[in-house]
Amino acid sequence: MKAIREVLKLPDCSRQFPRDVGRDRPCLNYHMNRCEGWCQESKTCTEYRERMLQARELLKGNYKEVAAGIREKMLAAAEDLDFEIAAKLRDRLTAVEQLGKKQLVTAGTLADTDVVGYAERGNKACFTVLHFSGGNLLDKEYEVFQAPDDREEAVSGLLKQFYLSRGLAPKRVLLPFEMEDAELFAQLLYQNFGKRVRIRTPQRGDGLKLAELAHKNAREEAERVTTKEERAAGTVALLQNLLGLEHKLSRMESFDISHTAGTDIVASMVVFYEGRPCKKDYKRFKIEGLTDQDDYRSMEQVLTRRFQRYLAEDKGFDTLPDLLLIDGGIAHANVALNVLKELGLQIPVYGMVKDHRHRTRALVTPEGAEISIQGTPAVFALIGQIQEETHRFAISYHKSLRNKHLRESQLDQIPGIGPARKKLLLKHFKSVTAVSRASVQALEEVLSTKDAQSVYRFYHTEVEVEQQ
Repeated sequence: MKAIREVLKLPDCSRQFPRDVGRDRPCLNYHMNRCEGWCQESKTCTEYRERMLQARELLKGNYKEVAAGIREKMLAAAEDLDFEIAAKLRDRLTAVEQLGKKQLVTAGTLADTDVVGYAERGNKACFTVLHFSGGNLLDKEYEVFQAPDDREEAVSGLLKQFYLSRGLAPKRVLLPFEMEDAELFAQLLYQNFGKRVRIRTPQRGDGLKLAELAHKNAREEAERVTTKEERAAGTVALLQNLLGLEHKLSRMESFDISHTAGTDIVASMVVFYEGRPCKKDYKRFKIEGLTDQDDYRSMEQVLTRRFQRYLAEDKGFDTLPDLLLIDGGIAHANVALNVLKELGLQIPVYGMVKDHRHRTRALVTPEGAEISIQGTPAVFALIGQIQEETHRFAISYHKSLRNKHLRESQLDQIPGIGPARKKLLLKHFKSVTAVSRASVQALEEVLSTKDAQSVYRFYHTEVEVEQQ
């Protein structure tokens, strides 16, 4: 992608097209001859689209076709004595041809081949399969997992699982290292797919270069995951030291309340494990029995329900957090602390105090001790992420309930449509939107003619029902 962008001089800036066209002077990339200045009004949509089509063809591996098109335009410009344009096209043609020469293989050598890569980084390992067809890399699939004790056994098992689950196999499979059961694996593929699959470990030539490419892909994926985990673990360790916690900080739970003027009150529970979101453990709650705007009572209810379900060993709630983060200040933290005391639980509790820009600037204990996190950027970013994720999850649930109630309330406003008829309409049409778009004839399949006309008239006040 980077090479193609440089060859075709495509934009690599934050400007949005066509919104920012002509708004400002071209950036430094234009002056360094890295971009054609697509943000300028002198450039046309036709030129930009043509360049994008060339990029698409290059990604497909059609270097010869793109080069032929550029060469044709270069010769035409030269005939018209437009040597400046011809020179630019010549440079682009050279770049495209060089890019094509960098490809390792041709269609003949890799008509239908999978190249397997394997690499380990720390406690992580990555299994990668590159799919080649017609000499072009069409797809890459990979899986990252805990580094095994026996790499050969792990790769052998993954290969069998990979091809048998896909239901097909290529003509040739290149392995990253010698495997004792390679021949048995080939027989297994023949039994399942009825085709001979050549399995070998390349030692030289293009095959070896491709095996090295697959290994590089596997290593980079393993490093990417490991680096993320190491960085997250380091941030959690900083937070643990900042709060003076003696036990290892692994699981953090955060809670927030959302409502509109005291209606549709909901709460969210967001879980971070080892510094990263654990979305499978997220929970959402509908606050029961409260009709007024009381965040403290709402928070008390949701925390009580959460930890009562822990004591009852309910699935999904049977793990205690190492740290409890509450969206709010001292009062909110005290609500949480009182709930834990009543249930006989001991968990560190901190409120997330926001600044004027609605960002968490500090953590506060129920006793009022405030711990600033702004001096530790990594911790500041982590707590900010937790706060935003908790708020987002609560807001999304609240909006879904509110929208549902707003939609359903429309049917309640239609004369003659009570709970029973409303249920029939929703069961038949699946949504209020579908009801609003239905014809009288369609509505009569569910309701009487009088009621169908009443529903249709409600949504089509400007149209005479008789004309339908």
